[in-house]
Amino acid sequence: MTVSLITPGPDMLLVLKNSLGGRSRGLSTVAGITVGLAVQTTALSIGFTLLTAHTSAISEGLRWGGAGVLIWFGVRALVTRARSPRMNAAGSVAAMARDAFFEGLLCNLTNPKAFLFFTGLFSQLIRPDSPPWIPFALPALLTVHGAVCWTVIALLLQTGGVAARLERAQHILVRVFGALLVLFGLGLVLWRP
Repeated sequence: MTVSLITPGPDMLLVLKNSLGGRSRGLSTVAGITVGLAVQTTALSIGFTLLTAHTSAISEGLRWGGAGVLIWFGVRALVTRARSPRMNAAGSVAAMARDAFFEGLLCNLTNPKAFLFFTGLFSQLIRPDSPPWIPFALPALLTVHGAVCWTVIALLLQTGGVAARLERAQHILVRVFGALLVLFGLGLVLWRP
């Protein structure tokens, strides 16, 4: 599970990109992704998997929606002028944190990698003869695990030497992560299951 969370994907790239903007922005992104993860895993565990197995329109909508969100985030990163939140007023930092939360939430809710991973996982673990606590325990366990992993990553990016090097390279890295998000989005558009 940990390997799936930290492998390059939309959520991970967004955590990396937004953590370049400071601790508040990085942790707000993690909070948004965590809420999205809780919603997504809970929905899947209570039967969304069965619905999508028979309704390709939902899967197709998720694919196109996810592609649009990733391309939008990527283009914003490519065209936005990099700035340090340490120089902004407190209100601006709060607004950046709020925006980062909603970016994280939307990114996770439309993340096809997460959707497909959890669909596959739950199809193996949740069966008609499963104990009744399984559909509730799995989302809780996965949500806590995701929150811890992404928080550790966001905080590690803010440690002394790492943060200083990242801040110096921020102009380049934000654009690299933006380009990767656009590529993920375009890959979803071109991908045929």
